[in-house]
Amino acid sequence: MGSTENNIRLKVIAAVKADGRLLSDVARQYGLSSKTVYLWVRESEQAPKQREAALLTEIAHLQQKIRLLNNELNAAHGC
Repeated sequence: MGSTENNIRLKVIAAVKADGRLLSDVARQYGLSSKTVYLWVRESEQAPKQREAALLTEIAHLQQKIRLLNNELNAAHGC
């Protein structure tokens, strides 16, 4: 996604969420379909949840890797 499209997307989302404007009004202003505006707003609300889930998965994976490395280190030192 280009920076121009990203800027428009952010403006559209802000107009709906922060300014409380109707999806159809914002869509008309930016020459977009109401469905596109709806999807952008919905995706903006889901993104933090998806990032959190990805981070929790990564943390669990890294914790497992740390345990394995600690076990290897202890075995190498005869502990």
